Amino acid sequence: MDNYLGLAESKFKPRSVVDAFSNRTATVKRRPVRAPTPQPVKPRAVSHTSIVIDSTTQLRYLQEEHRVVIEKNKRLEMRNSALEEENTKLKSDIDNLRSAYEELQENCSSGTSKSFSTDKLLVHLKLKRRTDKETLVKRNIIKNEACFNTYLQQVDMTEHPRIPRIIHECVTVLESNEKFMKSPGLYRMSGNHNVIQNLRYDINANNYKRLRKQKSPHEVCGVLKLFLRELKDPLIPLETYNSIITNSIEFTNNKHAKVRQLVNALDDVRQNTLKFLMKHLHSVARIEENEVDSFSLGVLFCSIIFNETLSDVCPERFQQLTIIPRECIMVIIEDYDTIFS
Repeated sequence: MDNYLGLAESKFKPRSVVDAFSNRTATVKRRPVRAPTPQPVKPRAVSHTSIVIDSTTQLRYLQEEHRVVIEKNKRLEMRNSALEEENTKLKSDIDNLRSAYEELQENCSSGTSKSFSTDKLLVHLKLKRRTDKETLVKRNIIKNEACFNTYLQQVDMTEHPRIPRIIHECVTVLESNEKFMKSPGLYRMSGNHNVIQNLRYDINANNYKRLRKQKSPHEVCGVLKLFLRELKDPLIPLETYNSIITNSIEFTNNKHAKVRQLVNALDDVRQNTLKFLMKHLHSVARIEENEVDSFSLGVLFCSIIFNETLSDVCPERFQQLTIIPRECIMVIIEDYDTIFS
């Protein structure tokens, strides 16, 4: 009986959950994992209209890009020219600063014992600042200049001899400096335009200090040529010239007599001025270092002294009209002593 009970207990005794689960999993067959079937990649439809550009559209696009580049280039060129003008003005302002500084130093050292101050320099520069001539003329500030662009009889004169003071000052500055007289290209090379205009304003105000302190002869020569060029009545009037020299053949056969007759027909002021100027040019032509002879001076001064406005004619006509005036200046320079004896 006990054996029967023990067998029944062992047969109907509950198993653990782990044992039951492990036996169950062991009896269940695992299904194999299937690999995913690769799907064929369909090619993307390409629209031909998105990559093909019409030739007309492409041409318009290139034309527009070309126009933009041209406009940008124009703006850069304008900017470049503006910077160059500003650079020129700055250089002129630097020269003015130096001359004003030197002038103030001289005044402070000689006039008073007070030390030089920056405030004085700034005030002086503010008073020295000038507007260009065109603006002053439009504002009706400049009407008649005292020295330039006026008549010869109205210019400030020296006493002995009676000649324009500006010519006497320019010649004195040049001849008092041997380096100036030997400078290559004297009267042929152009001076700084801004410096010449500043000298013009000073001379019209009867101030020759800046002119006497010039470190280059070309600005002094430029002032002298500018004065002669802008005379409303030329140094040798064309009426006097036409009345004495009627034809080229007669002049060629007797140059010296005709030139001397032309000089003697001038009034005292013109004759004294021409004599003083030609004596200076005679000295210039005798110096070999400046590379200027009587022919070059004749070409330079014939249109200035006779005041022939021929800038609007062709070069051939200009050469024809200036042959006899050029020969006159050359004869006066080369035979100065004979003509004015």
